Amino acid sequence: MDSSSIRHIIQNIPKAELHLHIEGTLEPDLLFSLARKNNVGLPYQTPDDVRKAYTFNNLQEFL
Repeated sequence: MDSSSIRHIIQNIPKAELHLHIEGTLEPDLLFSLARKNNVGLPYQTPDDVRKAYTFNNLQEFL
């Protein structure tokens, strides 16, 4: 099998996200909307409270 065929196969295989951080993928407004819709309590009172909690100055603070 030549490299062009392999490339074609790889490009057409379905892909999936294997790892992500919720802090970088879910906006606070959407978080509150989904929580309300699904009757889920949150440890924050407002989307702004979430934004403040998601403020990191460096990797160590994030971890």
